[in-house]
Amino acid sequence: MKIYTRRGDQGETDLFGGARVRKDDPRVAAYGAVDELNAALGLALAMDEDEQGGGHLDGQRTAAIQEDLFTIGSRLAAADPAEATERGTIPPLDSSRIQDLEEWIDELDRELPELDAFILPGGSRAGAQLHVARTICRRAERAITRLLEERPDLEDAVLPYVNRLSDLLFTLARAVNRRAGSRERRWTPQRERADGSDGEGST
Repeated sequence: MKIYTRRGDQGETDLFGGARVRKDDPRVAAYGAVDELNAALGLALAMDEDEQGGGHLDGQRTAAIQEDLFTIGSRLAAADPAEATERGTIPPLDSSRIQDLEEWIDELDRELPELDAFILPGGSRAGAQLHVARTICRRAERAITRLLEERPDLEDAVLPYVNRLSDLLFTLARAVNRRAGSRERRWTPQRERADGSDGEGST
């Protein structure tokens, strides 16, 4: 099977189910952002493995999130997601996965100092990449929200999952940086900088 088909050369693509849409269709933008988020998480995993003293990122849990993102992308790319799910063409997203994310956030919060300021993205390579993933996740959330009028089913599990995932990625970035010994850099408003604050936080 060839990778290229030439069917997209005129700016159109196929949804699951055969419907043809333009590549700038809001549905394509939504599942494209989810795909980009998945790739960003894969890069975070690779960076964590390559970093000296790595292993700060829970690879098994992160890989499970990547599986979820494939499921979400499939739902967004389906012309008729209810029919595709019923036929078993795409798997459902179990709403219990949202609770799994919340439990992981709570676990991470217990090992982190209380958040009392805005955090500047950065830190270790894996931690910085998780901040990048967080911003992509927010973009995916915005793109999915634009589909709600025609796809109200996305409110059941998909949109809450993506919303919670962005919170997890922020918390996970903080935790990975702390485990790697990278200090958090707080955003310091101008008035505080004038008072001599350096914006450095605790490890």
